[in-house]
Amino acid sequence: MSKTLLFILLVLQTGFAQPDSLVKYFSTNIMRTNVLKGKPEKSVDKKEAHFKAVYYTSGELKTIEYLPANWDKNKRKKSRSPGRVKLYYLKWNPKTQELLEGLTRREARAWPHYRATVDGNGLVQEVDYISRSGKLQWTFHMKWDDYGKSKEYDIEFHSKRDLSILNKELFAPDLSMVRSGWICRYKIEDNGIPRSVEIMDQLENLYYFYEFKYSKRKLQSQYFSSDSTFIGSHTVKFNSKSRPLRIAYYNKNGIMKNAVEYEYPKDAKMIISQINSKNRVVQRTLIPKEGN
Repeated sequence: MSKTLLFILLVLQTGFAQPDSLVKYFSTNIMRTNVLKGKPEKSVDKKEAHFKAVYYTSGELKTIEYLPANWDKNKRKKSRSPGRVKLYYLKWNPKTQELLEGLTRREARAWPHYRATVDGNGLVQEVDYISRSGKLQWTFHMKWDDYGKSKEYDIEFHSKRDLSILNKELFAPDLSMVRSGWICRYKIEDNGIPRSVEIMDQLENLYYFYEFKYSKRKLQSQYFSSDSTFIGSHTVKFNSKSRPLRIAYYNKNGIMKNAVEYEYPKDAKMIISQINSKNRVVQRTLIPKEGN
């Protein structure tokens, strides 16, 4: 083969070769659906902290890299676990696996916040909730399959707690106590809505569990002891904005024990009414808006 022909072939191969990957950039507000589908924000300030995602030409996520802000590049300590980085946020939505309103480590000290551990594939592995005083309250342990989808996750608690205070819609006050080291195992639907929650200790001894059924603007929560004995239930009715309007609690025989109703007036955050077993209001409490 002549040198001229060889040169022409090399030029053609170089000119028409297809890239084996695509690079896109994302802000530190991790929207997992956007990252996995390759839909970056319209504009990202690369002087600020951001993510660099690399995709195969098929569109599948290959790697994701955290790039600190210019001022932070020489100050950030390297992660002890290669390919992992810890980030700080004000908000975390386990239903959608999204972290919002990013903070620097210094800013996080002044607020109750979430500390996320993200691996090299852009998957959130752990999310710690830390109080304003700096005390670790609970930890989300995410579980992912080979396709980057989650069917369940665990919440590990680091102190005694009442689950109904964390989520009054899912859990009943009469059966919601957890101790330090206990775990809540959430099994979820494809849309992130919980299908069931098992409450167990650190050795995975089951104490009680919940099962949930959903319909339009309504949730039914049923609870059982570890041997599957039915204990009771409650129903939640929601308004068009997905805010609870009424939560009614029932014993194992289906008889209403009590209920709570919520109103949302313009001049207050809400009004809460406590209702007895005879469906009579026994107490009303007005919760003012913040700053009032």
